[in-house]
Amino acid sequence: MIAALMQEHRAIEAALDSLPLLKELLVTHYRNEEAFLTQLAVDEPALAAKLRAQHEEALEIAGHLEDPLPADVAYLQKRLVAIVQHNIIEEERDVFPNWHFR
Repeated sequence: MIAALMQEHRAIEAALDSLPLLKELLVTHYRNEEAFLTQLAVDEPALAAKLRAQHEEALEIAGHLEDPLPADVAYLQKRLVAIVQHNIIEEERDVFPNWHFR
């Protein structure tokens, strides 16, 4: 499961410059990752909630980019890239290596 999630992370990183593709990949990936977060929440509920919140924020920002005010576009794009990259780094560096399925 972890290897598949990390493979999806690579596709997401490659799509950071294409908003429609990025949003589609994020929706699919976050849905796929929900099974992992459900298991993680058994022992680490705060961590699982934090990661879910990052996912929700990324999807909310991506939704706003579909019909933004011109002045907001650059900020929203930068924020989206930052939250998605932060989430990937946190999961791969801190969460996945220390997780053992029960």
